Amino acid sequence: MAVRDWDAEIERWTERFRDVPNPPEPFARALREGWTQEARAQLAADAQAYTERTRGFVAQVAESGWDLVRLDAKFGSCGICEKYVGKAYSLCGEHPQLPAPPPLPICPACRHTLNLLTPFFLQSTGLDIDELAAESQPFDDGDL
Repeated sequence: MAVRDWDAEIERWTERFRDVPNPPEPFARALREGWTQEARAQLAADAQAYTERTRGFVAQVAESGWDLVRLDAKFGSCGICEKYVGKAYSLCGEHPQLPAPPPLPICPACRHTLNLLTPFFLQSTGLDIDELAAESQPFDDGDL
């Protein structure tokens, strides 16, 4: 997977968040007060660390034989990432009717997670793969 240029992404997301109500921190602060060098560097470091942890987790889940995951977000995620929240994804392609998950983090500030969709969970919700596929949201590279 390619290394992400966090400085360029932070710049692009800052511009995108100018038109988004309630952007996530630290973008909201940066839009009010401007970026400090320290704040940008911290966001870039945090985003890179989160990327590495997420890649490790996803690799471990896939190696364990799990394929189905759902993207979940904490309260306060940005409106741009919101369309992917609650959607199902296929890690290994075992369910070709489902798209691959988005790269995490989608935006440098949000901290989404991929959670397992176990057979028990699916049974408890009454959902099946066809219903998950009908609601799926493939990742749009334009959202990076």
